[in-house]
Amino acid sequence: MPKHKKQSKSFIANVLEILIIIAFALLFRSVVYEPYVVPSTSMVPNLIIGDRIVVQKFAYGISRYSFPFSPPLFKGRILEWKKPSRGDIIVFETDKVYVKRLIGLPGDTIQMLGGQLHINGQPVEQTAIKPTSLLQYFETLPNGKKYIVADEIYDSYYDHTPKYYVPQGHYFFMGDNRDYSNDSRNQNGIGFVPYENILGKVETILFSSPEVQWYNPSFLFSLNKNRFLKSLN
Repeated sequence: MPKHKKQSKSFIANVLEILIIIAFALLFRSVVYEPYVVPSTSMVPNLIIGDRIVVQKFAYGISRYSFPFSPPLFKGRILEWKKPSRGDIIVFETDKVYVKRLIGLPGDTIQMLGGQLHINGQPVEQTAIKPTSLLQYFETLPNGKKYIVADEIYDSYYDHTPKYYVPQGHYFFMGDNRDYSNDSRNQNGIGFVPYENILGKVETILFSSPEVQWYNPSFLFSLNKNRFLKSLN
C-alpha cells in the first residue's frame, strides 16, 4: 500500500478515536456526573461562592435538559428510578442554571408567614442554634430532613408571602439563604419548576475556592481546607 494512503488511514483512525473519546465524555457529563461551580450566596451557609459540587445527573433519570444546549430529543424523563425528595439540593435549568433546595412537591401548598415556612398549612419546625454573623437556625421538614437556614433580615419581603399552590409535574425550590435567594417565591422569575428542567441532585462538595481560574497560581493558596469532600444534607 502506498505510504500516503497508510498515513491517510492513520489520520482518519486518530480523528475517529478522538471523536469517540469526546462523545463518551459528553455522555458521561450528560447522564452520570457533572461538575458545577456555585456562583452566588443563595444557599449560604450550606453552599458558598466557589464551592465545586458534583451533580448526580442520573438521580431522577434524564431529560433533554441533561444534554448540552437542551436538544429536543424527547419529552419528559427517561431512565427514571426515583422521584425527587423534599429537602434534596438540586440543580435545575430555567433561564439559566440554578442550585436550590427542594421544598414543595406537586400538589403542595407553600407559604412563608413571619419568616417561618409552612407546608400544607403546617409550620415547619425551627430550632435556634448559636448565633453567628447571620441569624441561623435548623429547619426540619416533615420527612425529617434537617439543615441550617440563614435569615439575616427581620421581617423581610419574602418573610410574608401568599400561598403557592404547586401544580402537578412541577416543584417549588428555595435557597437556604432566605433573604438573598431568587427562587420559586419569585413567581415572575423562576416560579414553579417543571420536572423536566431538573438536571440532578447534589450530595458532595469536592473542594472550594473563590478563585475561578484554576490555572492561576493563587488557586492552590485559596482552597478552603474545611470543604474538601464535604457531604451535604
